[in-house]
Amino acid sequence: MSPPATPDPDLQRALSDPGFTPGRRHFAALMDLLEAAGEPAELAERALRRAGAAALPAALERAAGAAPSLRAPLTRLVGKLMAAAPLDPAVAERARGHLIACLRDDDRRTRRMAAVALGKLPAADPGRPLVEQALAEAARGEGSPDVRRALIDALGKVGGGAALDVLAELGGDEDVAGVRARAELLARRTLSRGEPSEIAGDRAPERPVRVAVRCRRGLEAILAEELAALDKGSPGGGLVPELRSDPCGGTRVEVMLSGRLDVLFGARTMLSFALPLPLRKLDGSADLAAAVAERLASRESREILRRFTAGAIRYRIDWAGGGKRRAAVFRVAAAVEAEAPELVNDPTQSTWDVVVYEGAGRMRVELAPRLPDPRFAYRRGDVPAASHPTIAAALARIAGVRADDVVWDPFVGSGLELCERALLGPYRRLVGSDRDARALQIARENLDAAGARGAELFQRDACGAPPPGDAPTLILTNPPLGRRVERTGDLDAMLDRFVEGAARALAPGGRLVWISPFPERTEAVAQRSGLRPEALQRVDMGGFDAQIQSFHKAATRPQARGDRGDGRRGDGIDRTDAGRGGRAGRGPQQAELRGEQHRPHGQEDRHHHRDDDPEPPRAVGRRIVGGKAAAVRQAEGRRRRG
Repeated sequence: MSPPATPDPDLQRALSDPGFTPGRRHFAALMDLLEAAGEPAELAERALRRAGAAALPAALERAAGAAPSLRAPLTRLVGKLMAAAPLDPAVAERARGHLIACLRDDDRRTRRMAAVALGKLPAADPGRPLVEQALAEAARGEGSPDVRRALIDALGKVGGGAALDVLAELGGDEDVAGVRARAELLARRTLSRGEPSEIAGDRAPERPVRVAVRCRRGLEAILAEELAALDKGSPGGGLVPELRSDPCGGTRVEVMLSGRLDVLFGARTMLSFALPLPLRKLDGSADLAAAVAERLASRESREILRRFTAGAIRYRIDWAGGGKRRAAVFRVAAAVEAEAPELVNDPTQSTWDVVVYEGAGRMRVELAPRLPDPRFAYRRGDVPAASHPTIAAALARIAGVRADDVVWDPFVGSGLELCERALLGPYRRLVGSDRDARALQIARENLDAAGARGAELFQRDACGAPPPGDAPTLILTNPPLGRRVERTGDLDAMLDRFVEGAARALAPGGRLVWISPFPERTEAVAQRSGLRPEALQRVDMGGFDAQIQSFHKAATRPQARGDRGDGRRGDGIDRTDAGRGGRAGRGPQQAELRGEQHRPHGQEDRHHHRDDDPEPPRAVGRRIVGGKAAAVRQAEGRRRRG
C-alpha cells in the first residue's frame, strides 16, 4: 500500500485557514489525507464538513472501493455530513444504506464508526425504523466489545420497541451493563414522545405556591411594582413581592401565587420565572446528583409538575453554574425514573427546565415551565443593537403615562420603546426617527403590530432638529451603546451633543428618559443644559452595565409677587413640582426606582437570562429630590456575597 498523500503547498496553506471551504476540485486530495494520522487528517475532515452536503456524494463514491484504513474515516465523515446538512432525499437514502451496510464490514473500526453515525441521525429521518432493525440485528451478532457498546448506545438514541427488546436480551452481559442501562433510559424516552406535552398556563395551583421571578439586574424594583399590580382578583388576593438574594439562588423577586400561572406575563420587565423547591443542605461528602434526584422526585415537585402539565411530564437538567455534567444528568435521570417513572428526562422535547443552583453548602432546585411568552408578539423584525424588550418596557414605565404626551424616540431602531409606551397607556403623539431607512421599515412593522395608532416615523439624525410639530414632552430612547455595534471614536461626544439637543427640544416640563453608557459624563452635560436628574439606575445590558437616566426640564412661568425665584412662594410651600402636568401623572415606579448596582465583569447570563450572581442590588442608586441627591435604602437589606 502506498503511503498517504501529502497536500500540495497551496492546499496545505488553505487548510491552516479555519475559514477555508473547499470546492469540488479539492475533495479527492482532502479524502486522501483522511488516511493519514494526526493533524492533517483532522484539518481535512473539518474542511470537508464545512463543504456540507456537496461533499457527501464524493465521500460515498470514494468509500465504495476504499481500503480498510480509509473506509473507517470515510464512514465517520459520511455520518457527520448526514447529521449536519439538509440533504436531497435520494442522497440521504443512499448514505443511510451505506452506513447500514458498513455494520457488516470486516473492519472493526468501520463497523464502530457506522454504529456511531447511525445513532446520530436526525429524529425526523424517515429511515429510523429500518436503522433500528439493522442496529438490533448487528448488536445480537457482534463479537467485538467496543463495537457492541457503540451499537447499544446507538440503539438507545434511535429508540423504539425493537431496541428495548435487544437491550433486554443483553441484560446478562456485564461488559456492557453501564451503557445498556443508559440506552434503555434513552429508548424509553424516545417511545414516550408519542404522547403530547404542554404547560397548562391557565391553571391555578391547588394551594398558593412560591414563585421566583427574575429580571435584568437593576430592574428589581420595577419588576416588584409590576408584580404587585397583578392577580388582584384571585382568591388569595394580589401578589406581595419580596426581594431575595443569597449565594444559592442569586437575586430574584419572590411572590406567593394563588391564581393562574400565566398571569405572571403581566410583568413586562420579567425575564423568567420558576417554582422553587425547598433548599437542601450539602455537606462535603454529599452526592449532588442524588440530592437533585431526591428533590425532583419529591411530593412537592410531583404535585407542581402534575398540576401544571397537560400530558407527559418531560424535563431537562440545567446547571445554573454552567456546564453539561452529562454523567450527573444520567445519574439524576436514572434515580428519578426508578422513583417516579412518570417524569421523563428529555432534553430535546422538554416542557420543564429543572434548574440547579449551588452555593454556601446548599442546593436549590427550581422548576421552570417552558410556557410560550405572549408579551412581545408584536416583534416582526429586529436591527443590530436593538433594545431587549424588557429594557424597553422598563424605560416606558419609568417615563410614566400622560395622555397629553408628545413622545419622541430619536434612536428609534426597531421601535420597541415606542411600542412599549403605546401599550402602557394613552398619548397625544408618537414619533420616532433614525438615520437608517431599513430600521424605520422594521419599526413601522413592529409599531403596526403593537397597535400603536398614528405613530410617525422620520429619517433624520438624532443630534439634529426634532421632527416637525409640537415640541416633545417626553424623549424616550435607548441609543446605540457601542458594545454591540461598530464603535466609533466620537461616541461619547455624539451622546453629549444628543443630550444638549434634547434639552433644547423638550417642551417646558418635559422629560428625557434614556440609557447612557457614560453616566457621569452625560449627567453633567444634562445638568449644564438645564435638565434636572430625577432618577439614576445602573442596569445590566446583557454583558455590560449602563445607566437608566431620567431628567426633567423646568417649567417656565412668570415670577409672581412673593416668589423668591427658587421654586417656593413666600408662604413657604415647596412648589418645585408645579407646572409639570402633575407629578402623580407619572407611573409610581418613578418614586420606586432605586438600588444602583454593579455587575461583575465577565458575568454571563445563563438559562434564559437568569442572573446567578448572588450579590443583591447595592444601595448606591440615587433619586433626586429638590435638586439634592438622597441615598435610597435597599428593599430587603444587603446580604454578603457567598
